[in-house]
Amino acid sequence: MKKLIVVGILVALVGCGGGGGKGGNTGGAGGTAAGTAGAMGTAGTTGAGGSSPCTIGSEGCACYGNDTCDASLQCFSHLCVAASGTGGSATGTGGSATGTGGSATGTGGSATGTGGSATGTGGTGGSAGTAGTSGAGGSSQCTIGSEGCACYGNDTCNGTLKCLSHLCVLLTGTGGSATGTGGSATGTGGSATGTSGSATGTGGSATGTGGSATGTGGSATGAGGTSGTGGSGTGGTNSNTLTFTAGVVTADSNNWGITGGVYTFGDGVGSMITPNCSTDTCFGDVTGTGPICVSGIGTRVLLNAAGTAYDYATYWGAAVALDLNNPTNMAMGQMAYVASTHGVKGFQFTFQNRASSVVRLTFKVRDPASGSLVDYCLDLGTATSIIHFSDARQQCYAAVPGPALTAALADHVEGLQWQVPTTAAGAVSFDYCISNITPLTQ
Repeated sequence: MKKLIVVGILVALVGCGGGGGKGGNTGGAGGTAAGTAGAMGTAGTTGAGGSSPCTIGSEGCACYGNDTCDASLQCFSHLCVAASGTGGSATGTGGSATGTGGSATGTGGSATGTGGSATGTGGTGGSAGTAGTSGAGGSSQCTIGSEGCACYGNDTCNGTLKCLSHLCVLLTGTGGSATGTGGSATGTGGSATGTSGSATGTGGSATGTGGSATGTGGSATGAGGTSGTGGSGTGGTNSNTLTFTAGVVTADSNNWGITGGVYTFGDGVGSMITPNCSTDTCFGDVTGTGPICVSGIGTRVLLNAAGTAYDYATYWGAAVALDLNNPTNMAMGQMAYVASTHGVKGFQFTFQNRASSVVRLTFKVRDPASGSLVDYCLDLGTATSIIHFSDARQQCYAAVPGPALTAALADHVEGLQWQVPTTAAGAVSFDYCISNITPLTQ
């Protein structure tokens, strides 16, 4: 452009220096220059696919090289899961990218017209930069319901797969990997139109001013793809909380190996409880997670036959119980529940006391040495009760309680029992509900 201006000036000087008397009868030719079109904008780059930050050995992630996992997790299908039906999650981070839009500046035309009355021709505008191409979204390589992938929305999987930590796995510790579903989005392209130059040369005896303009090139940035959400789910058909069918927990309804019914019984010497499982339908109407509600009266404790002490063993009251290992659901069919095999360290449940009496939880444990049942108990005090085996003690009601329930002895627990302690002061009424019974693994 500078070269064109210099040439125009030299032409004007020559015209003025020679011939002297010739006036500006003819208008100078207008400057003509077409603005160079803006360069084509570069296309948007492709969005990067989904990725999932996952720590080896943690829940929902790959197992260590020796097929082990952190803490109480277990390795199935080469994935670390909690063998409890609780869903973990494998979340793939969706693709995201910013397409680089076209940007360029068209070079406008410029020139100086030789005098006279003429109109300089303006430079043509730069052409529009081309829009950035669409950012490609993240990709997904995991089919819901298949091994190593997310469970279906109803917490089920294909074939014989089980849903643990929100992932479909084989309970043999083989194969599989969890891949979160990638994001998808399309980057929007840029668009712009170069503006053309325009100018008019001045006529007469003067030198017409040439047109000049700079075409503005197109510029735009393609918007990157948005993040996709990874695979997630809520456990399989088995969940943490125990579910009842007509008052019975079946083996296929949970991952804890718990099977047995809930029932009531009493001392037979004056205590009463409703429902009375020896005379009516018991808890046949209890389904789902509960509640299990009972009410009644615990009789007054009387002296023993010798009249030397109050006979709490005879006048103990009435209770509601849940067997942990009674597949036949028959009376005297209770067997030891090996808690450590299933990683169970206690139980949590919702407790609603609708009376003023104290309610006591008791773990019924079969002593491996003597073969007799030993009670480890704890008085309840909160709406959501979280009871570890080690929280319960023998003779929890004594001024100095007995030993706590150990993990080794907890492998001989046969059931849970809730009752209201009786007293020598008089009969005690009770009315309470239990629901959402959940094994604890931590």
